[in-house]
Amino acid sequence: MLKPFIIGAAAFSLASAAQATTEIATTARGVFSNVRAVGQPLTLVGPIASVGGRTSPGYSLNGGVASLSAPVSLGTVSLVTAGLDIGTGLITTTASADGTTPADTTSGSATATVNNLAVSLFTSTLGVPTSIIGLTADQVQSQSNISTANQVVALTGQSNFTNLNLTVAGVPILALGSNAQVGVNFVAYDLAGLKITFNQQFTSNFDSTRLLVTNAIGISFTNYLLGGRSLNGDLIIGQTVAEYQGSAPIPEPAAWAQLIAGLALAGAARRRQQRKTKLARD
Repeated sequence: MLKPFIIGAAAFSLASAAQATTEIATTARGVFSNVRAVGQPLTLVGPIASVGGRTSPGYSLNGGVASLSAPVSLGTVSLVTAGLDIGTGLITTTASADGTTPADTTSGSATATVNNLAVSLFTSTLGVPTSIIGLTADQVQSQSNISTANQVVALTGQSNFTNLNLTVAGVPILALGSNAQVGVNFVAYDLAGLKITFNQQFTSNFDSTRLLVTNAIGISFTNYLLGGRSLNGDLIIGQTVAEYQGSAPIPEPAAWAQLIAGLALAGAARRRQQRKTKLARD
């Protein structure tokens, strides 16, 4: 009868430990670009309409811009001029989390909505333009959510697209209708250092930190050759981030002492029981 009692006492000691602490952070950004041609000056775009918060207390934040027009020059090489044009209508972003203290913070969310998107990567030789990437959409939206219940952390993300059209080198690649969705990390194009991904999601689990990044559209350049130049960098449309940081309950010194004593008594009881069993057999 001693062993069950000691184990129960040890469990009670852990339950009396200091409460776990949790922290939720959410962030939303409309547009970000660091695309550049090697040897050319870097022109950063954004992050546009960035908002973000971290508990506690709870928060509800909103951001936005009426429109964006961001031409990026990629220089002229051997009479070939290249450029990246990023245009949008209204961009809205939100970031929120509930609760007033770490103990009652259980959920958070972030959204990024980009309207009337128009992205063009092009070259021009003696004034004659050639389209490399053409991307338009009435609306692009990403969302990242976080919730905690019964010590279980859930991170979810999704992206929505309305009337989206993508062409590469004049060839139709993807067309989506109203309020359309695609699978996680849907790669529409991946060739020669140019990669275009829809509903792009990254997750990270490290120690007590859980992180989810959702990009509605991610366009990456890795030594992509364009008109005598090499492009590198990323263009992100509609980014949201959800992050959880938490630590397991840490026993107080008194609880540690009770736990160690309980384990010692349990070990002694186990050894006495083994000796009795051996004597009975002999």
